[in-house]
Amino acid sequence: MYVWEKIKSEIIAKINNVLGKDLATAEDLIIPPKAEMGDLGIALFALAKKTGTHPGSRGASHPSQEGNLQSISEMILNGIKFNEAIIGAKAAGPYLNFFLDQKNLIKNVIGEIAKEKNRYGENKFLRGKKIMVEFAHPNPFKSFHIGHLRNIFLGESIVRLLEAQGAKVIRTNYQGDVGMHIAKCLWSFQKIEPQNYPAATDEKVALLGKCYAEGAQAFENNPEAQAEIKEINKKIYSGDDQKIKALWELGKKWSLEKFQEIYARVYSRFDREYMESEMIAACLKYIAQAKAKGILEESEGAVVFKGEKYGLETRVFLNSDGLPTYEGKELALAYREFSDFGKLDLCVHNVGVEQKSFFAATFKVEELLDEKKFKNKQYHNAYELVGLQKGKMSSRLGNVVLGNDILNEANAEIKKIIAAKDNSLSEDKIEKIAVAAVKFAFLKISAFKYLAFDLAESVNFSGNSGPYLLYTFARIQSIFRKKSPLKRGVASFASRGVLNGIGEKLSEEKEIALIKKLAVYPEIVELAGKIYDPAELAKYLFELTKLFNDYYHAVPILQAADEETKNARLALLNSVAQVIKNGLGLLGIETVEEM
Repeated sequence: MYVWEKIKSEIIAKINNVLGKDLATAEDLIIPPKAEMGDLGIALFALAKKTGTHPGSRGASHPSQEGNLQSISEMILNGIKFNEAIIGAKAAGPYLNFFLDQKNLIKNVIGEIAKEKNRYGENKFLRGKKIMVEFAHPNPFKSFHIGHLRNIFLGESIVRLLEAQGAKVIRTNYQGDVGMHIAKCLWSFQKIEPQNYPAATDEKVALLGKCYAEGAQAFENNPEAQAEIKEINKKIYSGDDQKIKALWELGKKWSLEKFQEIYARVYSRFDREYMESEMIAACLKYIAQAKAKGILEESEGAVVFKGEKYGLETRVFLNSDGLPTYEGKELALAYREFSDFGKLDLCVHNVGVEQKSFFAATFKVEELLDEKKFKNKQYHNAYELVGLQKGKMSSRLGNVVLGNDILNEANAEIKKIIAAKDNSLSEDKIEKIAVAAVKFAFLKISAFKYLAFDLAESVNFSGNSGPYLLYTFARIQSIFRKKSPLKRGVASFASRGVLNGIGEKLSEEKEIALIKKLAVYPEIVELAGKIYDPAELAKYLFELTKLFNDYYHAVPILQAADEETKNARLALLNSVAQVIKNGLGLLGIETVEEM
């Protein structure tokens, strides 16, 4: 348990001890808007309501709200005992605010970060839990576009956040390598002679994208082509046509090679990559079982789930051509995922909000098929859509915004900015900054809000951006390169005696604000993981870096009045750098030492 959590738990225990009931919780505590008001506060109105002394409740013992709040406040103030960590409390309107010993807090927070280092912020709330996170989901024969970037950035960060809370996380990726989209592509692809195939990976996937767009247009506008594409689709499922099968395997190989390049570029990997084609045979068995149990039923030549009696939509699991739909194959995938890695406590499907109805129905069918295996063990993390400011994109029309193009453009813009600063960085560092720029721009917006990506904003070195955070981290590293006696870092501070008396040396208001911000970091990690939304962590990191930069410009560090003060401030800086690095790591962003 981290020091901030210990303090909050102690305050809550003291309040509940006075009240004689467990009425207050740590979630009830807030940080007052102004430092002079206190360090932690609790709303008295909510406590008065819980104790039954709320003006509108039975047993109210005071004629006014103010009287009730005063009564609760006095009861707590008269009954609570303070100590070296929590030194006082004061009523302020509808709040009771607590004051902490700043020297004690400073020493404990910096000491905690010095001890935990890269593990600071981690906890054990999910220890012993096995969680699968299924994310990325690009489809072979189609482009890896801007929507897939949001999926993979979000999924990667969720994995890291869950691991930071002690969970054993299994990374999986489900990719649609069968279906009409492939038949549309192969309809055009089969007309190209092998000697005209391109050699470069990018050119190969571009050709597949072009073929898909042509096939999609033909399917909509040409009845004869539509019939041919439907026939190709049947051949893909059956595997009987060797020419179609060979083209399918080749196109899939090209696509997967490109996907692997992108995964490596954005620091993602998978323990297992499932293919939709793997599910065809098994899903027919589960569809038959569900039909035999009355979960699924025949309707107009298809097999469907009539979800209305469960408040859900009707979904088709086997179409009238006898081919399993995406829903049908999902049944086989669920059984595979819940057996391939042993018993799972939870499977998180990181898929866009447009698939809410799909998952609601398939989860219900799976639960009805095997309640013990599936009930309350699957979660659809329904994130919102993403696009550019000009609106939604469509790969069907061939104007998809490619994920790699976004990363490449960010890289080019970073190069221009670095050159304008008369600076030079290695290609590796520029690439890290570019990936950070795009990732942070995606992750700073709540997963549950529409994201309109702005390239110029993402590469800004002075705004709420990845480069700004990386620059702040690099700025701290540059200070330690200026012949600082503590350049080896905060880990060695204790042996040098820096932590002794550090509370006396860090007395500036901006220093106290930084310490409090560092103290709450573990809470932010826990919250972001609980709600599957890294935006909470991204927001925190921007606020921390902004606080630091305000401090950096206002308070001398290497030019401090005395050696002890300088060392104390360096310890604070290294703590800030450690938390920035840890937090960015949980977002899937790598730091650079200089910029």
